[in-house]
Amino acid sequence: MGRMLKAMAWKRRLARALGRPEKLAVLGVGNVARGDDAAGVRVAEALTSLAGGGATPRFKVFVTDEAPENFTGPVREFAPTHVLIIDAVAAGFRPGAIFIVEPGAVPEEDVSTHRTPLSTLAGYLERTVGCRVVILGIEPAALAPGAPLSPAARRAIERVAASLARFASRRLRSSSASGRRYS
Repeated sequence: MGRMLKAMAWKRRLARALGRPEKLAVLGVGNVARGDDAAGVRVAEALTSLAGGGATPRFKVFVTDEAPENFTGPVREFAPTHVLIIDAVAAGFRPGAIFIVEPGAVPEEDVSTHRTPLSTLAGYLERTVGCRVVILGIEPAALAPGAPLSPAARRAIERVAASLARFASRRLRSSSASGRRYS
């Protein structure tokens, strides 16, 4: 866990990490058939509903399931200044904890339900798009095949989706980024 940032104050940390993006792409990653591993996908789905379809000229949501690498073309075409990847990340926090993951904290050989480790994806997007990549983790309680979402993950999904919808509404709907904070 050493390079993981503390789960406390995740909204403030996320606002700092994203700064004032000119264009933001959100990638919801996960496997909906494996309990809390669906967290990133469920956030992206909820955010799409909350943010009026999940696409504006400055904001776009991608529901990538367990193969986010398949969306690198559409992400490059969108040309975001910032990419936010949301995924279930087992980091030893309490279930449902929300935290920023440093891309270097995810080993290249990381074993997960994804075909490409998130650190590799983040590096690729940074190099090919020229954007800043932030990874937001949600601590899972259960990742077993067929398991339902845990109550802790469900609450975290709702909190993240609502906060990101407010962020998009305040910072990415107008023609220029505002300096307002979101909550």
